Amino acid sequence: MLLPYYGPKHPIVVNSKKDTVYYDVPDFKFASQSGNQLTYSSLLGRIWVCCFEHLNDTKLAPSQAVLMNRIESRTDLDSTLRLLTFALDSESTKSLATYAQMVHAGKRQFFLSSGTEKMSDFATNAFYRPVDSSTKDGFIHFFLVDREGHIRGIYNGLHVKDIDELIDNISMLEAAYYVKQNREDGKKGDDDGGAM
Repeated sequence: MLLPYYGPKHPIVVNSKKDTVYYDVPDFKFASQSGNQLTYSSLLGRIWVCCFEHLNDTKLAPSQAVLMNRIESRTDLDSTLRLLTFALDSESTKSLATYAQMVHAGKRQFFLSSGTEKMSDFATNAFYRPVDSSTKDGFIHFFLVDREGHIRGIYNGLHVKDIDELIDNISMLEAAYYVKQNREDGKKGDDDGGAM
């Protein structure tokens, strides 16, 4: 089963021919818990999972943190996977670092901040609105993003069953890339006459 693409397709013209491209996450640049900037460009070529979280929300944040840790522990062999938590209520890298330490975040987890209003707008305009997801229950979803920046899955970040499906879908996406790479390598070998 192939994973769907979420978001509106965009028309483009290539070599005078009309085509469409899948929606991809818009560019961003946010500070991480280490004080470094993380950008959309730095994630290209990697599969990533993200959520939006009010770190001071004592009801939802602990559940989402536990489930993000579950994703990291169940995908521990994939060193290229990145797990991003966009903080909706934190502006300092110190508070992000404190939170990351408190929830025992692993080395593939990044907590990002840019200011509360800007982050909320980013969540709504880059993820929720393009994929027709409601925020009436809050920002409770986890998003699976492929190596090209396309949203390939949306999951309820409060349900273990949904997160287990997300973990399975990460494996499916990785397998699809593996098969594609093997085909390309095989084709190159055929084009080279099989020469080593």
